[in-house]
Amino acid sequence: MNDYSIFIGRQPILERQGNIYAYELLYRNSEENFFPDINPEQATISLLVNTFLSVGIDQVTNGVPSFINFSGELLAQDLFMSLNPNQVVIEILEDVEITPALLRRLENFKEAGFTIALDDFVLQNQYIQHPQLFELIDIIKVDFMNTSKAERDAIKIFLKKYPAIILLAEKVETEADYQLALNSGYDLFQGYFFAKPEIIKSAEVPSNTLIHMQILEYFQKDAPSISDLSEVIMRDVSISYKLLRFINSYGFEIPRQISSIKQAIVLIGLDETKKWLQVLMLHDLARDANSGRVSALVELSLRRARAFELLAKYKRKPNKDEYFLTGMFSLIDAVMSMKWEDILPLLSLSDVIIDTLNGRTTEMTPYLELIVAVERFDWEKVGRLSEELRIPKRKLGEIFLQAMRWSQGIEEEYN
Repeated sequence: MNDYSIFIGRQPILERQGNIYAYELLYRNSEENFFPDINPEQATISLLVNTFLSVGIDQVTNGVPSFINFSGELLAQDLFMSLNPNQVVIEILEDVEITPALLRRLENFKEAGFTIALDDFVLQNQYIQHPQLFELIDIIKVDFMNTSKAERDAIKIFLKKYPAIILLAEKVETEADYQLALNSGYDLFQGYFFAKPEIIKSAEVPSNTLIHMQILEYFQKDAPSISDLSEVIMRDVSISYKLLRFINSYGFEIPRQISSIKQAIVLIGLDETKKWLQVLMLHDLARDANSGRVSALVELSLRRARAFELLAKYKRKPNKDEYFLTGMFSLIDAVMSMKWEDILPLLSLSDVIIDTLNGRTTEMTPYLELIVAVERFDWEKVGRLSEELRIPKRKLGEIFLQAMRWSQGIEEEYN
């Protein structure tokens, strides 16, 4: 079993006709189906990282919107404006204080095209004091388990001034609750009567804390470059994987066959990449990445990537970046304890990389076989392949020593 597991809870939100309108996404840290003891900001950041950068929003919601809880502190941060408004409904927690600054922020989200919902709504004084809030709200969620009929009647009377707002009945537990909500003018429904939250489980690729520190240093530069950032990211399998998952799940309308980390950053845009990296910096993975089978596989993947790239460079291959990515992801099936046919559709890799990783013979295949032979101390095969590829054994030794130093962060300069 993979020691690096991630969990996402999701519960369907249904329309009157019974179709799935959206899913509410819920932070979970185990297969136990309850909210753990964690502050709401950390829960949302972890949920966003797991959903968008590890599993992929496309795999989690199957194309329908996702309701995600936001505290006032998170709503104030610019980086969440980069979320796709077609994929995310901003759900404001019931304890968020309504202030002029928050209202201006919500106006920004509305201008960007986001749908905004109020969670666990009851008539508080602060809502009555800020009627302009309801010009920005699209959906109001009412807890049918914890509100009385009198409270729900008061909400309906109050909202008569805002006919465009949609009512969502949550915590609908029984047929009687459902019929009551239907007859009371609610158009969206959520609760155990329809479905309990289900747990989506996936494998996490452990990150490298040292690389996170180098990325933080990169942010301090006066004139950061894409080349500088790509060189740092290339040292971390986890961030590289998440970058490609982000491209694949975000829905870019241009060809998405990626042959290098630098190309991926160009495709997303430097500013957008930096925003998501900041999310990762905020996300404390709390993993022990210094021991265990997975960490060893990650280090081996990095060594392979560098060796593969150096071999391609020595042979004057024009696509050495594709060799690097092939080496980096050559063990991702073992790292994530998944089958190749389940992993490769999640990534936006070029055909030659995918074919090589799938075991089909390509120009890269003999070089990958040579690297594996060296790792297994199969000197007979090493001798045969190095001769066929015309790579002197002395040069092969230099390349593997350099790759080992690079994967361990010893090499001072990437060249």
